[in-house]
Amino acid sequence: MPHSYRSIRLTAALAVVAIVLAACGSGSGSSAGGDSKTLRVELFCSGVAPIAAELAIDSGIAAQKGLKIKPMCVSNGSAATQALIGGSADVFMGDIGHVILARKKGVKLRAYGVVNDRFSYELVARKDAGLTSVKDLKGKKVAITAPGTLSDTEMKKAAMDAGLNPRTDLTIINGGAGATMQAALGGGRVVAGMTSQPDSLQLLKTGRFQVLWQEPDYRYVDILAMAKQDWVAGHTGAMRTFLASMSEASAQAKADPARATTWMKKQGYKISDADLAAIVKEGVRSVPADLRVPDQVANSSADLLVRTGLLTRPLPPNQDVYDYSLLPSKPAG
Repeated sequence: MPHSYRSIRLTAALAVVAIVLAACGSGSGSSAGGDSKTLRVELFCSGVAPIAAELAIDSGIAAQKGLKIKPMCVSNGSAATQALIGGSADVFMGDIGHVILARKKGVKLRAYGVVNDRFSYELVARKDAGLTSVKDLKGKKVAITAPGTLSDTEMKKAAMDAGLNPRTDLTIINGGAGATMQAALGGGRVVAGMTSQPDSLQLLKTGRFQVLWQEPDYRYVDILAMAKQDWVAGHTGAMRTFLASMSEASAQAKADPARATTWMKKQGYKISDADLAAIVKEGVRSVPADLRVPDQVANSSADLLVRTGLLTRPLPPNQDVYDYSLLPSKPAG
C-alpha cells in the first residue's frame, strides 16, 4: 500500500450521524431509555473520517437500529466544540484535546467512545520547495487547519521531534481544510501543510507534492464521540445505540473491506475505487475493536498536549474524561 494511504482523519465530507429513537412516553425526549429528537452530530466535511460513523450510516446499520441522522459540517474543532457547548449540536466527532480543554474550563464534556487511535494528518510539502525533512522547514511558512486543533498538535510534534521550536522557527498559518488547504498549498502561499485523506491523495497524484512527515502508527486519541454529560443523561438510549452502530459497522468493515468500500462509495469521493479501497482498509485499522483505549494511550495523548503547549497542566483523572459505560460490553461482530 502506498505510504500516503496510512492516515485517515476527520477532515471529512461525511454525511454522518445523528440519532433518533422513538420516544417512549411523553414528547419531551428526556427519558433514559428513549429519545424523541434527532441527534445532531458535527463532522468535518472534506475527507473520509471518522470512518466508524460513516460506516454506521452508509451500511444501513444505524437505520436498522432506529437512528436518524442530521450531519453538521464544521470547519475546525474549536468552533465545533463551541457549538456543542452552546447547545446547537449534540455530539462532536473530534480529538481528545477539546474534551480536556472544555473540562478545565468547567464545561462537563466527556468522551464516550474512541473511534480512531492513530494520527490521521500528514505533512504534505511542495516538491519545488526542495525540502527533504522537517528540519528544512526552519524559517518557512506552513499551514494547519486552525489553532488548537489536531493538525496543530501534530504539526508542533513534528517540528519538536526534528529539533525545531514551532513558535520561533516556523510561521504557522490557518490553512483551513479541503479546498482551502489545497489552494494554500497549490497557490504557493505555504511550502507545506497538514492534510488528511482523501486530500493528501489528491495532492500527491498531481506530482507536485510529497509527504514530508507522518506517523501512522503513533497511538493517540485522534477521534472520539464527545458530548455534554447532561445531554447524555437525558438521551442515554440514543447515545448507546449510536456507539453500538459504530462498533458493529466497524467490525463488519474489518471482516469484509470490499463490502465496506461499497458502503463508502455513497459518500461520493472523487477518487478511484482502488484508492478508496486502500483508504477504507487502512482507516478501519485505526478503529479500536472495543472503542476504548488503554490508560497508557489516554495519558500519553494528554502528555503530548502539554508538550506542544495546548495544555499547561496535566490531564485530570481518566474517569473524569472518559465514560465507557454506554459502549457494548464486547466488540460487535
